Amino acid sequence: MQLSTDRPGLVAVFKEWQVPLVLELFDGKPMSSREAWKFLGDNDVRAGQKGQGPRPVSRASVINFMNSLVDQGLLDYSLVTGKGGHRRIYRMILTREVFAHKITGQFVNKLLEAFPESKNFRWPRL
Repeated sequence: MQLSTDRPGLVAVFKEWQVPLVLELFDGKPMSSREAWKFLGDNDVRAGQKGQGPRPVSRASVINFMNSLVDQGLLDYSLVTGKGGHRRIYRMILTREVFAHKITGQFVNKLLEAFPESKNFRWPRL
């Protein structure tokens, strides 16, 4: 996960097209990658790359994103068997507040690793 310090809120750590999906998962709605992809399409969420105009988000992008959230410990999934084989049903395992604390702690720890001389600095109260 990367931090964009010039962007507010969740877009500081997620791409713009990913934010509506993360918010939906924070609301506690478990979903398959197909349901997530359909949710983005129904809400006209689009993604674009440099030099290209906005276009619908691909299903592969949704699958890769959700699997990366599993790898980062934000999502969990269960396997269900249905027509066509197995599919994953993803669910958020953190609240938005816990996520904010976790992500803030990760970035602070990385900064302290990069600048160990700052560990003993007396930070003013904000």
